[in-house]
Amino acid sequence: MMTYSVAPHLNPTPADVLPKPQNHDNTSLQGKSVELAGSGVTSVFPTRLDHNVGSNRGPNWLAGFLYWLRRKERGWSPDRGSAQHQRERALRQSPALVATGRHAGQSRVEYVQKHYLFLHAWKRDFFHAAIHTPLYLVLAVIAVIYTTTFFFFGLLWWSILRCHGDCVSNNNGDTGFVTALIFSVVTEQTIGYGNTYPNECWAAAWLIMVQSVLGMIMDAITIGIVFARISHPKQRGRTIAISDSAVISRRDGILKFMFRIADIRRTQVIQPQVKAYLYTWGEGRNTAEGEYIPVRIESLEIGYIDGQLLLPLIEEHTIDERSPLCGHTYMSLKSVNAEIVVTFEGTTEFGNPFMARQSYLMDEIMWGHQFTQIIHPPETDDTKYRIDFSRFHDTLPQEGLDELKSQEDRCMRVLRPDVTTVPYPLLGENTLVISDSLVLSPGPGGKPQLQVRIGDTYPNQHVEISVRIYIYRWITTDVSGIPQDYSVEQLEVGYETGADRLLLWLPMVVTHVIDDTSPLANWRDLDTVLNDSDATIVVVVEGYMYSTGTNRMRMRMFHTQSDVHPNHIFCPVVTAPSSSADYKPRVDWSKFHEVTALEQEELQSPHLQHVSRAWGALSNSYRPALLGAEDDSLDATVTYKPGQLSSIMANPEMVKQLSRQTNEMSFRGSRAPEAGHIHLTPDTDPENTFRTRQRNSRPRVRFEELFAPEDSSHHGDQPQNGSTGQQIPEQV
Repeated sequence: MMTYSVAPHLNPTPADVLPKPQNHDNTSLQGKSVELAGSGVTSVFPTRLDHNVGSNRGPNWLAGFLYWLRRKERGWSPDRGSAQHQRERALRQSPALVATGRHAGQSRVEYVQKHYLFLHAWKRDFFHAAIHTPLYLVLAVIAVIYTTTFFFFGLLWWSILRCHGDCVSNNNGDTGFVTALIFSVVTEQTIGYGNTYPNECWAAAWLIMVQSVLGMIMDAITIGIVFARISHPKQRGRTIAISDSAVISRRDGILKFMFRIADIRRTQVIQPQVKAYLYTWGEGRNTAEGEYIPVRIESLEIGYIDGQLLLPLIEEHTIDERSPLCGHTYMSLKSVNAEIVVTFEGTTEFGNPFMARQSYLMDEIMWGHQFTQIIHPPETDDTKYRIDFSRFHDTLPQEGLDELKSQEDRCMRVLRPDVTTVPYPLLGENTLVISDSLVLSPGPGGKPQLQVRIGDTYPNQHVEISVRIYIYRWITTDVSGIPQDYSVEQLEVGYETGADRLLLWLPMVVTHVIDDTSPLANWRDLDTVLNDSDATIVVVVEGYMYSTGTNRMRMRMFHTQSDVHPNHIFCPVVTAPSSSADYKPRVDWSKFHEVTALEQEELQSPHLQHVSRAWGALSNSYRPALLGAEDDSLDATVTYKPGQLSSIMANPEMVKQLSRQTNEMSFRGSRAPEAGHIHLTPDTDPENTFRTRQRNSRPRVRFEELFAPEDSSHHGDQPQNGSTGQQIPEQV
């Protein structure tokens, strides 16, 4: 058991999972009120009681015994964890740029001309090459060099004793090689002459000068290399622990890539920095100019890191539209041989920079897992926070994912969760939130209006808020009959000039009025509302985060048939200040995504009722065909994918069947799924066109032909056959 005496951690514990949108029974939840500094708003976040906290606590002797057992595992170390991943890599023969396990952090890149490059490094960068040589080898080479110089100069002194005996005096009269060798050692190490000493002789004088200068040079080089090698902060990196496994899971509904780091020593690391990079290989790609690029290297932005490193930290990378991991799944990352390399950089208290490094392959990144709790508050009669380091590298499945054994299943569950949440209010995080559904409600003058709710769980953290809404219609031709893939129109929400901005002190409902000039005017007509049953509505919220000086964005996509609720409104979430003891408004974020139907018929709009019947009938009419079943009693509600309706509506029989059932169907609403996924990079889409695209030829026009007469029969670089006038195609 490792014990640290630290100051209390003041940050509140984040909420794990909020209740399901339609569940109003919160008896199993413990409400926690968090008042954000300077906002004047009290947010209520229902928090699940965590029974795991403190469960791993126990007597010190038990924790010490578990730590001793963990040390007995083959290859286990506190900073590098178990060597299990290293053995699995060897069994699978998985290629990797950086090693893990016992040799974690070492580069596994091998140069073909390694012998030539080895000699080049020693020739051009001798000092650093010597420093990075193993210490035992450095000491052995130094011993050999000194011994060689002793014997070499011993031979020279022995020659002088034999040929010029009057140059060196010896009281004992010895002139053997041993005497010359001792005289060589005494001269080079400046020990001091005894019975043997030089006389007035030029040969002896020159030899003493050469050997003394050479000895000083060798001493300086040796002392410098040994001191630099011993004082090198390389081993300081062994006291920085980086978890041998990483996780991709959700925190308060936000998808994150996470790993854990800790500083084992009590001394402080100066200016710690954590960097992460994603390497993807696959088949590589060819540029338009024909250049082959085998690997893509992209940086992963790491969030806040505690500069004190008093406690183990779980570093986070948010997987959103700015992340290279956005749109990826476990299989897509595995198909491109993805590898994430994490680097920790810091400086010791003596000013020496050092680093630690870890590598994660896709089988070492656990989807839907979380790190085991190792930080325990003080006991009743104790004042120290305790850290169980024996479980530093351990992970466990998140709640509800225990029964899923494969990485693919956990990945799909993580990407499409069953519950909807809101971001926890943390300073510096993207706390913008968009409701998971849209509502169609009657507005002033009987005009229907499309509404979406937005908010900032950390009030006033984002300023200059702007909202944009677009509708994408998947068509084959436009009104002029010209082939088109889709059409896009922006819905007016009050930002014509771009000067108007929102202040999200409290959640707000953004409204688009459906009038005669609205792109959604066809929704008021039963005959044309079906054309938008498979449309996609995109909501974009942008704001400036003053705490970090960066622009943040939140985007969400809605399928009209399943995510738009006619004759519904959003449930109230704000309580007036007069109802609170502290005279501050309260926001119940657990009901942020909830909608409620307008029960009174006088409040319902007739323009919206036929939307419910039409889209509900559309879903019910072709459910068996889409599911590949003949039983019409299926309970599942099937909606069309974007772009699927155009082919369905081309069948006259289906249109007749739909018309008969339109007036018989009632609205079948379902909870809106999370934001749809799009392929942001070619690596996330196996059918992308960037892998198969070819160079297209285009006609080239010479400069002098720009001013050629109009009746010229030759254009560009496409020569004609003189006999037939047939053009010869250009060779690509």
